[in-house]
Amino acid sequence: MPVTPKQRRVYEFIRRYKESNHEPPTIAEIGKQFQLKSSASVHAILVALEREGLIKRTPNVSRGIEIIQQNGGDDDDDTEVELLGTVAAGQPIEAILTGDIISVPKDMLGRGRTFALRVRGDSMIDDNIEDGDIIIVASQPTAENGQMVVALIDSNYATVKRFYREADFIRLEPANPQFKPIFIRTPERIQIQGIVRGLIRKYATA
Repeated sequence: MPVTPKQRRVYEFIRRYKESNHEPPTIAEIGKQFQLKSSASVHAILVALEREGLIKRTPNVSRGIEIIQQNGGDDDDDTEVELLGTVAAGQPIEAILTGDIISVPKDMLGRGRTFALRVRGDSMIDDNIEDGDIIIVASQPTAENGQMVVALIDSNYATVKRFYREADFIRLEPANPQFKPIFIRTPERIQIQGIVRGLIRKYATA
């Protein structure tokens, strides 16, 4: 029986948690992440993951979850990252979290955490980013001039733009002459969430 999308999200959470913390999460931490009030619900998911050979558990150990390394084959050129939500290619909009999973080519991955965002708006069309596209983002807190970034403004509003640090302000530049740049004169207002590394587009079929 193949794993369900929710079971896959739990597996990816365990894998990323272990990469970041050098130890697996506890049952309680998994339950908190996915708002599962019952530890039995977490256990049921872990049983399914173990049945499919994705993890191995050590009984009666708080952090006794081991990720089973998968053997890569010729078709193992993709990996899975979180589709965290929507980002604006236009005026900043409030970030919307989804928690879905999407397969991306491994050559789009950054050195650290990598995630995906769905683009809303058309301010970046001259950079070949259209409304509805999915961008792949390598998480990092800094950027060089000219890099395409996902930026969080005032801790609430996310946007994708070209980043430029000027003498007196930070300029977030669109790639569409119909849109004006965003000027940030107080650096503390802006947080770089990551650098855009790739693009995924699903073409509509008739």
